[in-house]
Amino acid sequence: MEFYRKKIGVSYNNIFIRDQKTRWGSCSSKGNLNFNWRLIMAPLSIMDYIVVHELAHLIYPNHSKDFWKLVESFIPDFKKKKEWLRVNGYRLKI
Repeated sequence: MEFYRKKIGVSYNNIFIRDQKTRWGSCSSKGNLNFNWRLIMAPLSIMDYIVVHELAHLIYPNHSKDFWKLVESFIPDFKKKKEWLRVNGYRLKI
């Protein structure tokens, strides 16, 4: 988390681990980052993608082209990570 935070050059308020039903992560307008606890069962590269995705929202609070360019600059294969979550995300449960 801190590695990417420093590289992107952002700061956040708080981090919360939640039992989200439909999201892997989210970023609030107050700078709070929320992560789904199920990510602990995902490969580290998937967690990295979600962390970068949410940190990028601190700069771009949308899914604009600039947002995706920023994500891609840190996670070049982010589309594969998104697809992995779409195909395998349901398996991340106890």
